[in-house]
Amino acid sequence: MWAYIDETGNTGNHLFDPQQPFFVTAAMMTRTNFDLTASASMGALAASLGVQALHANTLGLSRLEDIAPKLLKILRKNGAHFVVSRLEKRYLAATKAFDTYFDAGENLAVPWHIYWLRPLRLTVVFKLAYFILTDDIAQTVWNCVTASSEAKSKAYFVDAAVAMRGRVQLLPDERSRQVVTDALQWAIDNPNNFSTYLKDKINRYGHSPNFVAFNGIELAARQRNRPIQEIVHDRQSQFEKTIGQWHEVVSRPDLCTVEPIYWPGEKEPHSLSKAPGSTFRTATEETSAGLQAIDVVLWLFKRVFDGKDLGPNTAKLINWVSRRALQHDFSFQGVGMLADKQLTAIMEADLTEAQIAEGAKMRADYERTRLQNMEAYTRAKLSSAEDH
Repeated sequence: MWAYIDETGNTGNHLFDPQQPFFVTAAMMTRTNFDLTASASMGALAASLGVQALHANTLGLSRLEDIAPKLLKILRKNGAHFVVSRLEKRYLAATKAFDTYFDAGENLAVPWHIYWLRPLRLTVVFKLAYFILTDDIAQTVWNCVTASSEAKSKAYFVDAAVAMRGRVQLLPDERSRQVVTDALQWAIDNPNNFSTYLKDKINRYGHSPNFVAFNGIELAARQRNRPIQEIVHDRQSQFEKTIGQWHEVVSRPDLCTVEPIYWPGEKEPHSLSKAPGSTFRTATEETSAGLQAIDVVLWLFKRVFDGKDLGPNTAKLINWVSRRALQHDFSFQGVGMLADKQLTAIMEADLTEAQIAEGAKMRADYERTRLQNMEAYTRAKLSSAEDH
């Protein structure tokens, strides 16, 4: 399959632009090279409007209304499928703060189940977002994971942890206050046990939301049991080189043999491999018919997300695209709805006395292991200090 990717709301690693709270990315996928098969028809469509290429933001809704029926016909003829992802940047910031400070593999004060079981993980993420994180703290955490040196990263790390600890009393329940306090205090006391700094710029850019489209097109390709031949990405100066380097790493065919990661309690595997064996290039709408098509689709989807009206022709186009699209909503609202559904099923389940007893035993075992690991780490740290 051929994939054509565009995005909007891009602020790179400058995450907290109040004018662009969402990052939206869209991909069009076709079984043949759309840039070849549809070049003439897309060129004729642009010529009918007196332009060299379709740029939705320039054309506006009224002119897109005029060409929407013909564009729909072209997309149908080429059997296009789509992937659309909306990511709320504040939600990304909250998950980044949680992963930075509450990873039970690095923060020995965090109970195993709080980090590894998704319902509990999301519960803490949402509480951090609503009661602990301010814009300044979120920016400090972001500075920590994108810092250009180890020293700067660790300084930001401690500053954010201290600031968050100072707001723990705002949490609504005692258990959350205890878990978060223990985690943040341990982080403040042991910052060197956390891998916050990434030496290579390509890895630091990996924190940005720009790579979310690759997961979507990989999933779509697997569902259709068709490999991705080529990925064409809209050219942008800041991330063009980095995205290409990232693709070069994750598309290596040998990664297909690496065993996928399974989170506890989840059925879907997380593979390191993305679009194995595919090629990657950047282009502009002027040189790619596929990017013209996805530019229009993305612009219309963004208009829908913003609560703005469409005309009858563009609405028909987006309705057709929606029926053929994988859609992901990484926002407090979207993730929250799924989390509520999962938590409701858990809370309303009828548990036997034996299951309740087993759960209590597991929790006690996790707590005993947590305390033992913290004690062992402290002893080793003191021993190392005495040796020096």
